[in-house]
Amino acid sequence: MLDNIKWILPSDRESYTGAEEDEIVVSSRIRIARNISDIPFEIKLKDNDSDRLVRLVRSVVEEKLKGKFLDIQKLSPLEKESLLECHLISPAFLKLNRPAGLFLSEGGGISIMINEEDHLRIQGLSHGLNLTEISSDVFALDEKIGEDLEYAFDEQYGFLTSCPTNLGTGLRASVLLHLPGLVFTNEVEKVLKGAVQIGMTVRGLYGEGTEIKGSLFQLSNQHTLGLKEEELIQTIIKLTHMIMDIEKKARNVIFEKAKDEFEDKIFRSLAVLKSARLISTDEVLNLLSAVRFGIGVGVIKDISLDVINEIMLVSRPANIQLYFGEILEEHERDVKRAEYIRKRLTEAAGETGAEK
Repeated sequence: MLDNIKWILPSDRESYTGAEEDEIVVSSRIRIARNISDIPFEIKLKDNDSDRLVRLVRSVVEEKLKGKFLDIQKLSPLEKESLLECHLISPAFLKLNRPAGLFLSEGGGISIMINEEDHLRIQGLSHGLNLTEISSDVFALDEKIGEDLEYAFDEQYGFLTSCPTNLGTGLRASVLLHLPGLVFTNEVEKVLKGAVQIGMTVRGLYGEGTEIKGSLFQLSNQHTLGLKEEELIQTIIKLTHMIMDIEKKARNVIFEKAKDEFEDKIFRSLAVLKSARLISTDEVLNLLSAVRFGIGVGVIKDISLDVINEIMLVSRPANIQLYFGEILEEHERDVKRAEYIRKRLTEAAGETGAEK
């Protein structure tokens, strides 16, 4: 039934290496903003401009790239919510009431939002700390599209964008970090405040305007003007390694001072996931955070991060309905979500040969 969520890209099913770093850096994302020089920017965009933009970009990407185009206006509200839950569109794109499209690359991992705040938002997404590799793919695709479409560009300001905060490179590099050690030791605010002071932004699981849950923090560059793309990416990578080192030290402190208490929390969380008959989305995030922590510190060995990542994605409100192929009320979703998680964890135990 996982195939019912048809835009789960192949990269979402790839295996983690199992390293502790993979547990801390949940995912990496590169996003660039581009606009077409002879089409008005969002603030002056009329319906006929939107139509022309979507048709023009669609013709180029379908000719030059392998993948699938989705007409956003033809999708159901549930399908659009699912795209957001899969991190393929932004919260702002979800609310658009004008012609818009989404292109998903055949190989997985790259998507293009057409007619969001900017004409094009090209993004690459991958597990773990993988910014350098993703950026190569995104820039290669950007160059291909730029052969046929002239981007709005200024010699002094770089790529021109609807919002001045994206001027210059138009690049946002971000990592989704799992930091339970820093949360438990009350150090997370101090560490992330330091990141903000050097030009970073900290957001929730789905980016701007979303809440922080499950000890998950999205870290990205705040400024796009005055630095080269490579410099921005290397700054994020260097900062991520620094935060990972601090997180590891926090975890060591936790296990030196309260090993039994944290092991108890980890295994209680796993037990609830394996046996619950009703479970909400937020409760799943918090329980998975404890189990992910247990995998990272080597306490849980028979469940992979692939399984945890899949449960985190499929258990979201829209995705769980697509998974079962039914429109569900909140209580029904809680029941079905619990059913899916019990089944998936049982299958995972079978896959690893662990005792059920």
